Amino acid sequence: MATQFPLREKRKAQTRANLIHSAMRLFADNGYDNTTLEQVAEQAGLHVQTLYRHFRSTQELVTAGDQDLLDEFRAAISDPERQTNTFSFWRAWVERMGTLASQDGGKRYRTLLRQRYGVATVSTHIIAIGHEYEDLLTQALARDFTVASTGSLSPARLAAISMWGGNNHVTRRYATEDNVDLVAESVNVVDSVEALFAHLLS
Repeated sequence: MATQFPLREKRKAQTRANLIHSAMRLFADNGYDNTTLEQVAEQAGLHVQTLYRHFRSTQELVTAGDQDLLDEFRAAISDPERQTNTFSFWRAWVERMGTLASQDGGKRYRTLLRQRYGVATVSTHIIAIGHEYEDLLTQALARDFTVASTGSLSPARLAAISMWGGNNHVTRRYATEDNVDLVAESVNVVDSVEALFAHLLS
């Protein structure tokens, strides 16, 4: 039985990923308010009761992908065997995220962003996730700089705010401006912040 457990967990994770992917497609095509959990289950080729085992509400499903990415980011940046400094790690992360978001010319991602900014309950949850990213970046940069992570004027906190805030600024522009290169501008933010704080790297 023990050998079957990893396979069961893998199937569970794949089902969750399929539900999130199906939901994002429907949210982009129909909008949050016009998408039901039943439609998401049908799009994923699953019974709605299977969906309810993973998600209790549309609200939870809307931000599930963001939460999963945060969990992945937390595990990776906290890995004691990580070899790169935080600037290099964040640069690779935003490049990867930007590349994924820019598929199909970014049309679907832009649509989701515009909807997200217009739904208060979703925006509130995304802001909370953003605070967690900022805290994780602060802690990682504090180790790089060998400084305290506490205090609003900690150089680690200031660098984390600059990187996270700069990334948000680029993303907001990308949602409304067709000529924004999401990957290039996101990476440029990291490069600019690193140039300001690189002298603190130990």
